[in-house]
Amino acid sequence: MANPCRFCDANCCKSYMITATAFDILRAMERAGRPADGFAMLHQARLLAFDPDTTLDMEDDSWTYLLGFKSHPCAFLDKNRCTIHASAPLSCRRYPFQLDGKMNARFCPLPSQLIFRIRGADIKADMMKRELEAHKRIVKEWNAAPGRKADCMDFLLRRAREIIASGIV
Repeated sequence: MANPCRFCDANCCKSYMITATAFDILRAMERAGRPADGFAMLHQARLLAFDPDTTLDMEDDSWTYLLGFKSHPCAFLDKNRCTIHASAPLSCRRYPFQLDGKMNARFCPLPSQLIFRIRGADIKADMMKRELEAHKRIVKEWNAAPGRKADCMDFLLRRAREIIASGIV
């Protein structure tokens, strides 16, 4: 089946702040062969809608943060194509489908929307839900004893590696 994104100008990758889990960052690091600070960052949680269980508290700041990719456009976008799609954040690989199965394809041209409706999402919702729940546990652990912003990424990635090694995700 045709790749729905071939009809697209990558507006989703250019317009959205691409939020991620610690597991998404690990996959992208492995695929890209570069450290997280080259493409990942903590964004101030200034979105209209986000899951509060994914916000990170810092003792040296009054803001809460979301883990995400340096975007606008995404750091992995090249000529309107994702260079790491197979290792991209699960939310990107599931786009334009939400966890509840509904489609949010406002950035997708009509041919892409039609192909997505026929083909479905690249990944199953249950895979994304399991990983998101594990990420929320890591965030909860960080928020129970928040540290400095500079230490957060190391903590998130270390805990994600431990969870992967234990076979939970």
